[in-house]
Amino acid sequence: MAQSRIEEIWPLSPLQAGLLFHAVYDGEGPDVYIGHWILDLDGSVDAERLRAAWAAVLARHAPLRACFRQRKSGETVQIIARQVELPWREVDLSRLEDPEAAVRELSEEDR
Repeated sequence: MAQSRIEEIWPLSPLQAGLLFHAVYDGEGPDVYIGHWILDLDGSVDAERLRAAWAAVLARHAPLRACFRQRKSGETVQIIARQVELPWREVDLSRLEDPEAAVRELSEEDR
């Protein structure tokens, strides 16, 4: 028998319901509840190890694998995926004249 891609289905907490309402109320504007950070790391970085660490965090913490879906009844629920692929991209900016400008541009693309 095939294993389901869904691990669990959870109801929304009252706080989540309120945040979701505000996030979808204005479909044109930015979602103010999504954080976006840029970190400066000193020294050499083992990108594969860093990616593996983030993949482990994603696998360990179910809320990070959640998405929101509306049932036919109108109720919105969290669907917890059994497994998701970590969105990961590596870009080498070391040869650019202005790597900080390139970081800002990539950041805006990701946003």
